[in-house]
Amino acid sequence: MERTKVLIIEDEPFVAETIRTILEETGYFVAGVFSSGEEMLDNFHPKLADIIIMDIHLKGNMNGVETSLAVRKISPTPIIYVTDNNAQALRKKAIFETNTVQYLTKPFTAIDLDVAIDLALKTLRKDAEEKTLTNESPYLADDCIFIKEGESFSKLHIDKIVMLQADGAYCKLFYKNNKNITEKILFSENMSVLEDKLQFAKNLYRIHRSYIINVSYLSKIQENRLWIEDEELPIGKTYRHDFKNRIRFM
Repeated sequence: MERTKVLIIEDEPFVAETIRTILEETGYFVAGVFSSGEEMLDNFHPKLADIIIMDIHLKGNMNGVETSLAVRKISPTPIIYVTDNNAQALRKKAIFETNTVQYLTKPFTAIDLDVAIDLALKTLRKDAEEKTLTNESPYLADDCIFIKEGESFSKLHIDKIVMLQADGAYCKLFYKNNKNITEKILFSENMSVLEDKLQFAKNLYRIHRSYIINVSYLSKIQENRLWIEDEELPIGKTYRHDFKNRIRFM
């Protein structure tokens, strides 16, 4: 049986090594140990770990909560927080806005950590069961959406969508019309809302906080940039590693 993979993000070397020792003695696989959010995000991808143990206060410009919010954009990996901070506002933000399953206050015991991981594993099993139950789509069509035009709704095939671009509180959707000319539609919803509504579309992939692309129109990749047809776009740091792992390079 494959061992549960746990990632540690902790800027105190002694605490990090203590957590590593506890995990390895309990039979878990330590997928990596990082001291800052930036370092972790540079190396993170959804298959790297099953569970993340994260200190709220980290080296660098990002704290644990900010790092967790960035992780949440690319992976639902459950997070166990460890901290010696009792700030109520930060604690509530950590609990309610990220994928946290447990909040441990230092100093904690090996049993505390083991219980927290058991709760994280319970969350993973529950999510897997719900995904199995909802695997069959309740919708009639998964190859198109219907967009409101006046008093009616017009059909738009997913393969006609070229990309989406954030524009403040709005979002522009670029698509090919029947003459293969690119047109755009302006939505009064932000990118995250539309991303959630379009999760079923496998060819649509978020590469930046401001862009979702249709990979069918991807023509070139160069370092941290790509081209959708002739349009050059940046690949955001948060999305970079996972995106490149999903592309076949020769």
